[in-house]
Amino acid sequence: MLEKELNRRNFMKQAAGLALVPSLPLIPGLAFAQTADVVVGTWGGDYQNLLHKFIAPIVEPMGVKPVYDTGNATARTTKLKAERNSRRGSMDVAMLGDLDMYDASTAGVLEPVSTSNVPNLANTIETFRTPYSIPHIFSAMVLVYNKDKLPTPPKSFKETLDPKYKGRVGFSDILYNFNTLFVGLAEGGKGDSFEPGYSFLRKLKENQPKVFPSNEAVAAAFKSEEIWIACMWKARALQWRDAGLPLEFIIPEEGAIPVTFEGAVPKNSRNKEAALKYMNALLEPAGQLHFAETMGYAPTVKNATLPDELQKRVGFTPEELARIHPYNLEALAKQRAASLDFWNKEFKAGL
Repeated sequence: MLEKELNRRNFMKQAAGLALVPSLPLIPGLAFAQTADVVVGTWGGDYQNLLHKFIAPIVEPMGVKPVYDTGNATARTTKLKAERNSRRGSMDVAMLGDLDMYDASTAGVLEPVSTSNVPNLANTIETFRTPYSIPHIFSAMVLVYNKDKLPTPPKSFKETLDPKYKGRVGFSDILYNFNTLFVGLAEGGKGDSFEPGYSFLRKLKENQPKVFPSNEAVAAAFKSEEIWIACMWKARALQWRDAGLPLEFIIPEEGAIPVTFEGAVPKNSRNKEAALKYMNALLEPAGQLHFAETMGYAPTVKNATLPDELQKRVGFTPEELARIHPYNLEALAKQRAASLDFWNKEFKAGL
């Protein structure tokens, strides 16, 4: 098992009281006469917009121009593997969730990272580090609900099996693997198998849940009151609530799952030097602060200064952290193909 897995519980303790130390100044980069394009494979929507708004200004003075290859994580992981024997890949930086990134790493397609080629890696929370990626931001999946429709907060995701929720439960299609792990906790899952999630989703399907193509589409369904309840990243729920939606969220009694969104450089990157500068910029305190303020994700670096209220907003209490279940990336990566197959062919089919 990777050290990352062994130390996740230690991370939970660190995250509860993430050090609020003075922010370091941005590392100045040398200006180049010729600009190098860096193709960043990422999700579209808010995440890409914020990368462009907050990270691009850090790297552009260094002669690095980000361009975006937008798509879902499954397609991005597949592309990394399919291009592994190509001399020049189509991406310079790949952004993925921790499970997908681990899966890509097992194919040997990712450039090793260390403080020698990504200096800001030295400032990251130790238990987030891997030999193949940098941790960008983190959060946890929670139960999100419309407080106007559900004035009494639900205690467990098991409650979605009640007929009163028929047609009112929503999922984001792009989060299929995390959705399955999260609902599996209500079926006794321990974060090392998708099987408990399959069992729960088979029961829930009788209640005609809705599957939407993106996280933004889930927000639109909450706004129209098409759905009343969903599982989603806490950071997203904060965004939607700030936008005026009548939403609240809880970590259900069975618990929640963490997520780290990571960046990596393919070994066959066309602009590896520029790509590594982009990776370093992802870990700059200024960018980390902006993502916390605008997207609700907690920093992965220890030198990002967060005001007390913001730290409370994007972080988790010790009691909440005790109910966040780390998962076994090695075991789950072996089951990913089967998980996607179940999601598409058995769960989504007919909804």
